Order: sequence, then structure tokens, then C-alpha cells
Amino acid sequence: MFHVKRVLLLACFFLFSSLSFSQGVLTLKDKPFAYKAVVDSSLLKSLNASSSYKSLSPVEQESVYWLNYFRQNPKRFWNTVMREFLLQFPEAKSSYTGSLEADILKAPQSLSIVLPDSGLFAMATLHAFDLKKRNGVISHVSSSGKTFVQRIHAAGKYTCGAENIFNGSYNGLEALIALLIDHAVPDKGHRVNILDPKFQLIGLSFIQLSSGKGILVQDFACR
Repeated sequence: MFHVKRVLLLACFFLFSSLSFSQGVLTLKDKPFAYKAVVDSSLLKSLNASSSYKSLSPVEQESVYWLNYFRQNPKRFWNTVMREFLLQFPEAKSSYTGSLEADILKAPQSLSIVLPDSGLFAMATLHAFDLKKRNGVISHVSSSGKTFVQRIHAAGKYTCGAENIFNGSYNGLEALIALLIDHAVPDKGHRVNILDPKFQLIGLSFIQLSSGKGILVQDFACR
């Protein structure tokens, strides 16, 4: 079970040959989404082998699990989780969910899982707490003026990277669904990041605000 909050804010940043920033808002009814998840024990075993994963909070572990559950088989996720979500929240249906289905159908049958990386987790945690101090504002620039590019270079040696930021329901599956739908984000940058086969590493931080909502920072990278 998780609750859908009325306003979900999203922002993403890319570090490739060009740089871009996108932000959107998804508005839904405030009611529970009843979904009985079947645990992928093989995936969970792989994740639990990482000390970085085991050090996370339950909601952060949930976020990493669902992200990789999706990447292992995007079509399975669409046919189970997303179809049920859209049945319970028909107001979420739009050209964005239509394009999500199309993108998933075009995607590889399976993407590699993104492995927990201690440098990226430290980077995401610092930024998430910085955003919390600023009342949950969505920004890829820290309060000290450091850009995403500067932050990821300081975190470690990575050949590519990207960052998603979510402000909404304090739930890993809810956050993933919102980032995949990418409502009102013309370039669908959050979805692009999640579906990108080049990414091999993940670091994230999901912390709760005084309002009860959560702020999630996802940092992706290549070795």
C-alpha cells in the first residue's frame, strides 16, 4: 500500500555531450494505491550483497529495489504495476503515460541493474539534506553554489552521470511511477535516465520533510 499525494514535483539533470534541466508536476487524488507486490528474491539477494544497500533506510532500499525491478524487465513492470496503477488512478492517463508504454515496448527486454555505489550515495545524501534545509526546494545547485557537474566530479571518477530529483509521496514505488510518467516534462528526462542502458551505478537518498512528504535524489553514473 502507498498513498498518492496531490502534487509530485520532478526535476532532472544530464551530464553527457550537452546539459539540460527539466521539471514537471503530476496531480492525483489523495487515496491509497492497493498493490500486492511479489518479491523478486533473486534481485533482493543481489542487492543485499552490497554493504551500501544494507546501510540504507527501508524507504531507500525500497527505492533501489523498485528501480532495479523495473530495469530488469520494463515490460513486466508495465503489465503489472503500471496497468494496476492506471486502473486505480485513471486521471493519470495522458499522452505521457501513452508515450511511456511506447518507450517501454521499444526498450530492451532487460536492462542491467544499477549497482549501489558509495560515492554516489554520499553525493545524493549531501544534496538531499541540503534541499531539506531549503524547505524541499528542487534544484541541482547546492546552497553553496556547487553544480551537479562539480558535485559528481567530487564524488568519484565517473565517465557519465545524471540526476533525478522527486518531491512527493515518501514511498519508493510511488516516486518511481511519477518519474517514469514524467508528466509535463517535454523531454521526459527522468524516464530517459531510468531507461538508459549505459548507467551501471546508482546512489540515492530519500528523506522525509516536516510536511510528511519526501524528497528523493537519484544519482546515476557510468564507471
